Amino acid sequence: MKRRLLINASTCVVGGGVQVAVGFLHHLYGRLRDLNWEVAVLASPDVYDQCAGLPEKEGWTTARISPSPASLFGGLASRRAIREVTAGFRPEACFTVFGPSYLRLGIPEFSGFADPSVICPNRHYLRNHSLMGKMRTRLTAWIKARALSRVERFWVETETARRGLAARLGISEDRIEVIPNVVNALFVPLPGDPAPGRMRFLHLSAHYPHKNHAFLLPVAEALRRLHPDLDFEFVVTLPEDGRPWAELMRSFRARGLGDRVRTLGRLGVRECAAAYRDCHVVFHPSLLEVFSATYLEAFAAGRPVVATDLGFAREACGDAALFFDPASADDAAQSLHLAATAPLIRRRLLEAGARRRDGAMTAAEKNERLIRAVNEFMSARTP
Repeated sequence: MKRRLLINASTCVVGGGVQVAVGFLHHLYGRLRDLNWEVAVLASPDVYDQCAGLPEKEGWTTARISPSPASLFGGLASRRAIREVTAGFRPEACFTVFGPSYLRLGIPEFSGFADPSVICPNRHYLRNHSLMGKMRTRLTAWIKARALSRVERFWVETETARRGLAARLGISEDRIEVIPNVVNALFVPLPGDPAPGRMRFLHLSAHYPHKNHAFLLPVAEALRRLHPDLDFEFVVTLPEDGRPWAELMRSFRARGLGDRVRTLGRLGVRECAAAYRDCHVVFHPSLLEVFSATYLEAFAAGRPVVATDLGFAREACGDAALFFDPASADDAAQSLHLAATAPLIRRRLLEAGARRRDGAMTAAEKNERLIRAVNEFMSARTP
């Protein structure tokens, strides 16, 4: 008799969560025949679109869920739709790729979790928040921790995250499995050097306050002041029709730097490869992470990394990045300049990045570990 599994990727709406969900679903689709599973997938619009090449077949159905069930009021219809899918499918367990799911389905739930504001906050992460934003972020972290209380088992991407989640929820670390992040199998680096001309600093990220897009302007001003002969631009991946990009461009123009930033728009996993190929340095000024795939993608693409001098970046990059004081635009500017123009430093970073890349788990290995963890979770229950 086949095991029935509900896969909840409806809360993966932007950024790395979408990439993890898409990679896992593509891998699982090819393995389904061997697993004796029947699967119903709940997919956010981005996940659904990037899995459009996975047509329904025996044992596999997909439902597009929008908006996210995490939305307090807008998600009411989505939560109702999910309950209808669940009632018709009658799964024995739910695997939420990244929670909390905010669902009460009456079945055991195994959930990923990667919100660092809940499990590993630091003194810098609220820097770009207003007073109301700080209050909202802290309240949201409390709500998420409460919502996780009904999850039976978790997976996270680092040992630091496991310790932090166990402490926040008051549970045993034995209930939390560590499965490291990897380069998505759909991400295929493109060979070649960046085109000559101005130095391009890539900040590849969805827009969240802790991703620190606002920091780009003071860094650009510091670069202009400290290295006036350097021809450079920041390249971001914010949707062109969105408010964050409009505000970022407005701030640059107000300081006479409108030609120093541009956006590629929102990119799918496959499209990111060209963005890395065309840049000289990957700039990751994030103030808060559990683990970002951007580090590994940069290593795989053969591009040096400049990152905030915070614990999560140190753990992920080791000696394969230049680190800057997250409170100093001048320090960030000097690090970017060195990574872009100092041949010996650049070569050292690329060699260290290659070692990190070669020692990392493959996407297939990670997805197999996720499948094994889900299978063990289901096997521990009565069919």
